Amino acid sequence: MAQLSLFDISRPYKYIIDSSSIFSQKPTELHRRIVNRSLWENIDSFIKEQKIVLCSEIRDEIIDKNFSDWLNSQGCIILDVDEEIQENVIRIVTEHPKLVDFEKVKSSGDAFLIATAMKYNLTVITEENKDKLYKIPKVCEAMGVECLDIVELCTKEGWQF
Repeated sequence: MAQLSLFDISRPYKYIIDSSSIFSQKPTELHRRIVNRSLWENIDSFIKEQKIVLCSEIRDEIIDKNFSDWLNSQGCIILDVDEEIQENVIRIVTEHPKLVDFEKVKSSGDAFLIATAMKYNLTVITEENKDKLYKIPKVCEAMGVECLDIVELCTKEGWQF
């Protein structure tokens, strides 16, 4: 996986992807790769072209679920946490404390995903429920970050299968 330096100038990034969208390619999930091969080939291409990136906290969630081989094969750019992202995370969890459920020891990856999107002006891709107040889509909306799911990504990019 490629790491990005703050000094890299050329940034073709458009999207940052959540683990829920990545996990949706599993054989038992909605966008299973075995059926939606063309969809995932397009997503893979966007990752290789650096149009879709990941933040380091989401990478950690994915590695825990055995997706490291897939990530490595795509050469995915991983955006590391820096001071600006940390400041964004503090703002997000202060304004939306229920995004992170410390009682369930839930990962804080969601806050870092949104914070990274804020810094790089990226659109978040997630399969989380758009109607739940404390999920990524509603928090993105409140923070002024565009958010869509995989089907909406296909529509926006004009992908047809």
